Amino acid sequence: MASIYKQRGRFIAQVNVRGVRRSKSFDKISDARQWAKRAEVELADAPRAATRRHTISDAIHAHLTNGRPAQRSKVSALTVINDLLGRRHLDEISSRVILEFAETRAAQPSQPGAATIGLDLTILRTAILHGAGYLDADPAPALIAIDAARRILTASGKVSRPTERNRRPTDRELDQLEQYLLASTRRAWLWDVIQFAICTGMRLSEICRITFDDLDVEAKTIVVRDRKDPRAKIGRLETIPLLAHWRVDPMAIIAAQPQRGPRIFPRDPASVSTAFTRACRACGIIDLRFHDLRHHAVSLLFEAGLSIAQVSAVSGHRDWQQLRRYTNLKPGDIHDAIRK
Repeated sequence: MASIYKQRGRFIAQVNVRGVRRSKSFDKISDARQWAKRAEVELADAPRAATRRHTISDAIHAHLTNGRPAQRSKVSALTVINDLLGRRHLDEISSRVILEFAETRAAQPSQPGAATIGLDLTILRTAILHGAGYLDADPAPALIAIDAARRILTASGKVSRPTERNRRPTDRELDQLEQYLLASTRRAWLWDVIQFAICTGMRLSEICRITFDDLDVEAKTIVVRDRKDPRAKIGRLETIPLLAHWRVDPMAIIAAQPQRGPRIFPRDPASVSTAFTRACRACGIIDLRFHDLRHHAVSLLFEAGLSIAQVSAVSGHRDWQQLRRYTNLKPGDIHDAIRK
């Protein structure tokens, strides 16, 4: 029997004949109906054969293999999900299975919070939705189970939206990091990366990706490739100004880097993040992440008097709702602005 439903602007046609399921998406409902009729006839005339029961692991593999390149954090999450649910067949996924997954996940040594578990469910849902399509399997029962379990977990507080993080390094903490890192020639490179991050507001992955060819010395700009965008995370290219608005000029930092290859900072983002965490631990700095430097950088630009449009031209934020949380505006600040 055929069923057609609309999802994210596309029409999904599903056919189930003698336990064999097929699905395909179309821009037009007429195309979906025509395909469904043909598929029903083909399946009805085809000899009966044993159908393979696909697993969550199959769906994850199909999603990662056929989809756009996934970010490191998503691959890491899918690895954890695969360890806990990978052997389950898609037709076995019920709300009880998802609730048990959330319980097991929360009890892991890393002690993930409600926001992390909620993100895991979102990533799992996407992997099943897309992966099942490549496997020619029916994702609907599993998706319904995930949605039902999420409602239960949200009501009980075990799943929530991510909270906005407002942590910024203090001047004292930055002084500690500078002294610690420059005390060793093996660690000094990290201080250059930290300063550059605060000057530019660039993400760590972006910093590790820029090349000397991306730099325009005369214009004091640099090209940031594949900049994160909620609408198109791969492929956005921006040229941003390199502003000397903090302790050091980012142009001077680049000039000090040895040209041993195309990249200005030829480091792996994961290695830089680990080195930063170790440096903070050595300095006794608590709960400071490398990404907090971006928050600090954007806040400094606002404190320097730049407008929303000017800050977004540096940071790459697409709208005010994304940028608003970086300002940390207080009622007293607004009174001071009016007095001026």
